[in-house]
Amino acid sequence: MSVTVDICNSALIKLGAERINALTDDNKRARLCQEQYSKIKNRVLRSHLWTFAIKRVALSSIPNPFEFGEEMVFQLPLDCIRVVGIKSNVPRKYKIEQKYLITDGDDTCNLFYISSNIAEAYFDENFKEALACALAADLCYAITQSNTMKQSLLEECEWWTSQARSFNSQEISPEAYQFDEWENSRKGGLGGLYYE
Repeated sequence: MSVTVDICNSALIKLGAERINALTDDNKRARLCQEQYSKIKNRVLRSHLWTFAIKRVALSSIPNPFEFGEEMVFQLPLDCIRVVGIKSNVPRKYKIEQKYLITDGDDTCNLFYISSNIAEAYFDENFKEALACALAADLCYAITQSNTMKQSLLEECEWWTSQARSFNSQEISPEAYQFDEWENSRKGGLGGLYYE
């Protein structure tokens, strides 16, 4: 059985509902799981800088699609659901507009991002449980018609998400900070963050 079906079954168990064999089963539970799973998974992935979901890619700039501006523009990968940072020898400011990364500096960019297309085999066990709780909360009213149960599931989801984030944060060293004198004085002592 796939990891997706396992997570969906974990959600259904939390709802006191029968398990499914596949997302293609001909029943309401499978149809609901099939419709909502990817949306909920992406929402939970976007909520934190999960180390198992980070991808790296070297981007080349594209012609500026905007009517004005001299910055470098990069097309974000289709599976990018959250930018983590950019690798640079010097701090580079960036922003996201539409599905473009806009920055000053070079015509290449080394990007770290959270991917929606990460193999589920990489999912941490606590993340799977947090995802199952989020899915159960999302499906709760459609299956049980109970707002009380939904509230309880949201609380359980928060607990599992907190556990998953805690373990995840222990798998990386603290971020490197680069301080810029002008930016430092402007922000009262806070420097810019960039990835090493």
